[in-house]
Amino acid sequence: MSMKTAEKSEYKIYIDSSKRDEKEVRLTKVTDGEEKVLQKKSGNIDIVGTIRDFLKKEKIKVGDVSEFIPNLGPGSFTGLKIGVTISNILNWFNGKKSLENLDYPEYGGEPNISKSCQVLPQKKS
Repeated sequence: MSMKTAEKSEYKIYIDSSKRDEKEVRLTKVTDGEEKVLQKKSGNIDIVGTIRDFLKKEKIKVGDVSEFIPNLGPGSFTGLKIGVTISNILNWFNGKKSLENLDYPEYGGEPNISKSCQVLPQKKS
């Protein structure tokens, strides 16, 4: 008679915000080395709202996620900062990464920042 061993499962959330107007979030479940996509959403989406909806639909808590994995780049300067910041906050909050081990975006070049707004004069007191 053989006894079945308990399955070891973990959840991961992938965040790709490398394109400013085309983001993607995936919730996966890894069981015995096999990774299966449970939820996936892409487009001009709210990343945090999408994560919340995935967790609610799958009836899991944010603490049940073993790791939040961002796309580090290259890509949109602002987009990468958003995705990496969200994953860093959630990984740190859940005790999955220390401050010394947080992720940093790899932009693939210098940011393209232009002077597009006029500086307004200061008000006199």
